[in-house]
Amino acid sequence: MAENKRKRHGEESNGRPSKRLATEQLSAEVIKVSLVPDEDEWTPIVASTPGLSFPSHLPLKPYTKRRKSNTTSTGKSPVTNSEHLLHTSAHPSIDYTGQEELGGGTEGLLSHYIGVYDPRSGDLQLMRARKLVLRGNPRSSPTELEQEAKGANDRSARSALGLAFGTKKSKRGLQNLTKNAISPSKKGLPAAEGSQPTLDPVAAAVISSMAIAAPSVTSREDLQAAIDEAKPRPNPNSAAEAPMDVYPIDQLVGPGILRQLAVKDWQDAVEHKEEILTKSRFVSHRIQQIVSEGDVRRIKTLKYLLLLIEWHTMLLPGPKGQGRKIPDRAQLHNKLGKWGGELVDGVGRRFADNGDNNNGKMTLNSWHLDNLITHICALCITVDPENYLTDMYDIREDLKLDNKSVRKYFKEIGCRIVAPTDKERARWGLAKAEAASHHVAKLRLPLEFPKMQMVRQPKGRR
Repeated sequence: MAENKRKRHGEESNGRPSKRLATEQLSAEVIKVSLVPDEDEWTPIVASTPGLSFPSHLPLKPYTKRRKSNTTSTGKSPVTNSEHLLHTSAHPSIDYTGQEELGGGTEGLLSHYIGVYDPRSGDLQLMRARKLVLRGNPRSSPTELEQEAKGANDRSARSALGLAFGTKKSKRGLQNLTKNAISPSKKGLPAAEGSQPTLDPVAAAVISSMAIAAPSVTSREDLQAAIDEAKPRPNPNSAAEAPMDVYPIDQLVGPGILRQLAVKDWQDAVEHKEEILTKSRFVSHRIQQIVSEGDVRRIKTLKYLLLLIEWHTMLLPGPKGQGRKIPDRAQLHNKLGKWGGELVDGVGRRFADNGDNNNGKMTLNSWHLDNLITHICALCITVDPENYLTDMYDIREDLKLDNKSVRKYFKEIGCRIVAPTDKERARWGLAKAEAASHHVAKLRLPLEFPKMQMVRQPKGRR
């Protein structure tokens, strides 16, 4: 017999490092915390620059003034009685101003502190700090200011004449124009023939500042990929070259579960031409053909699909109509005892969010319920005797879904929903009127998944 390996110092029996050593090291250190009184009005500043990137080499000049009595509660502290402002004009095109933005909400009740820690003495000093928001404003050139002033004077003169001597309709138009006026953007500098137009200095400065922060913004493609990865469905193989490789059976069922499924009873019944009765329309209409083909792996996949359908049928309505409630373990084993307790419990461990169900209080929320149904749909596409297509009518009846819901689930796994062709209607024995309630889900490459919906804001009056 092999001897047990000597455990490392500070490790538990499961091989993981113990947290006891780190706790003992921290408990040995004593940190003395003290508060520095804010007797001076010049205190440290915590500044944020939302939207734009602030150049760190620009100097900021501080200003202070008495705070208005109705802004915040007054007291003996200089921080509460005075207000600070930072300003710089060192940038060639943008003025930066930093000031407090309380907003009239709970933000005005927050206090900010900065701590200075001395590791040698173990002293931690806290001092009151001010919270400022630094924003940039484009600075216009003197020529642009003169042009704007001249244009404003001309427009104001015409508006004054129109309001004094115009008709009621023209007066109403001038009033609406003044109310909804939006200042036009500056035109760029004239560009040479065949070249791109040049931006004016102010616009160029703003765009250059935004370019620094732009790479951190999530693109629409990355956002779509994150949404697809978090969706409740089996993970498709994006590198698949054939429909059979999109959802492999080992992923949908698992090799361990396939070994536990026994199909000898089905094979013997088909060999003796006996009828096999199940609780699923989908399985009952396809079991004879699939078992006759002799593919044991496919037969086991069909039997696992029947287990998921019967397990789904056992679910009860959830609290307040949210999700589904899973019956207790004893009830599941009583109703699904022919499958064996290990297989039945394995379904709960795989598709429920909190493992085994011993107390009868476990629920299946909307995400996990959708994950179960999309796996059932993927199994239907994989196991159907047709060439990776299936009539959704039978599985819709088994799961008690409406037509809209079953179409949505098959689209989530990349299927295309079409009406049955004349050959398919003849092969399935469907009349033309009966085929109106039947739709076919086809798994074809390239896969087509539902895209992210972009919500557009309604157009309002300017």
